[in-house]
Amino acid sequence: MSKPISIKLIFISLLIGFFFYSCSPNKNFTKPYQPGVVITFDDYYINEWCAADAKLSNYKWKATFFVSNLPLLKKSDYDNLRKLKKNGHEIGGHGYNHLNAKEYTKTNGKSKYITLEITPLIETLKNEGLPISSFAYPFGANNQTLNFELKKYFKIIRSTSVGKPKIEENSNFYNGTFHQKGIGIDGNYKHFTLDYIKEVLAYARRNNKIVILYAHKPVQKSTSTYEVEMKTLETICQYVTANHMKFYTFQELTTLKK
Repeated sequence: MSKPISIKLIFISLLIGFFFYSCSPNKNFTKPYQPGVVITFDDYYINEWCAADAKLSNYKWKATFFVSNLPLLKKSDYDNLRKLKKNGHEIGGHGYNHLNAKEYTKTNGKSKYITLEITPLIETLKNEGLPISSFAYPFGANNQTLNFELKKYFKIIRSTSVGKPKIEENSNFYNGTFHQKGIGIDGNYKHFTLDYIKEVLAYARRNNKIVILYAHKPVQKSTSTYEVEMKTLETICQYVTANHMKFYTFQELTTLKK
């Protein structure tokens, strides 16, 4: 007959087990995703995008280029877009003709908008070896009806928002949904300063978030609207690299745990 185990011995065993469990790392615990940044560019400044890529490649950065105005593109533009894709960047859509979706559909309806702006955008880029799965609204102009309709064509879409004084109130952090928003890093935006952008990045790092940014034309020195200075892009890349954050393409957000 086996001897009964004393309550005292059971208590000691449980206490020892709890001690080792609480002191050892939990190998099954992982963060849902690494904090980082999605840098996006709009329109068709393709030569300038390629020049920026050449200067920032040492950071092993990744960006998403939302291309528009396809009737104006040349063979060399498509060659450069393919080169950007080969370098690890994403090519997304920004409208075949860059129409204001919200204003156009008020008068003409969503079906005409899809026929004029979305279908030829997808087909043309696909025929050029550049299939797309993401879209950014020109001017950030959107509504719920359009957002719902575009689910038939894209995995994820982007509009725009304004940076707020309290960074925690910003809506430009990845939220796990189909519709994301970004804040501008062109020099003409009211919220823009390099210090503000660094604060946004720091907030993302501290809180394990992914910040979504958008720009247009990379230049050395901004003299007009819709221009982002190379100094701004370099500062962002330096911060991300130094703080062990991650560069994401826009469509990569669809692969993350929510």
